[in-house]
Amino acid sequence: TRARTGVRAAAGRARVTSAAVEKINVNDVKDHLDRGFVLVDIRDPEECAETGYKSSWKNIVLAAMDEDGSIHMNPNFLAQIRQEFPNSMSRILIACDDGTFRSEKAAAAIVDKCGFSQVKIIDGGIDGYLAAFPLSDADKVKWRMRPEIGEDLSVLVSGVDTRQQGQKYY
Repeated sequence: TRARTGVRAAAGRARVTSAAVEKINVNDVKDHLDRGFVLVDIRDPEECAETGYKSSWKNIVLAAMDEDGSIHMNPNFLAQIRQEFPNSMSRILIACDDGTFRSEKAAAAIVDKCGFSQVKIIDGGIDGYLAAFPLSDADKVKWRMRPEIGEDLSVLVSGVDTRQQGQKYY
């Protein structure tokens, strides 16, 4: 019917395509991060080790190069994006080393195949960002939670002591 056709046409117009992925200047990155965007670094671990990265950045590798110079795409890239960002309204800043081909390819895949609408590319990539805002020692700190040894306080929550006679929790 005509109503269904109109809905289908409206849905088709509302779909975001890779052509709509905006590039932002490195000077606008902090503002975007303050507004809830998360920077996704798509470089491989060797590239990250060369230049460094902030502990708050998410590293989801798009592709990696082996010793022979062959490029291997990460077959789980989109699955890792979906796992890290289950909401398609998540705000994502994509960055590779220079903000060109790899960033554009990753952003296009995230928008077109996953349906995300808040994806932007950092123009100049990580290299441009680090040239404008070099990493400090505080930026490189990676906080890790570790279990502390102590008394088991679960009885306070549940009201039921499940320990055996004389058993202690460490």
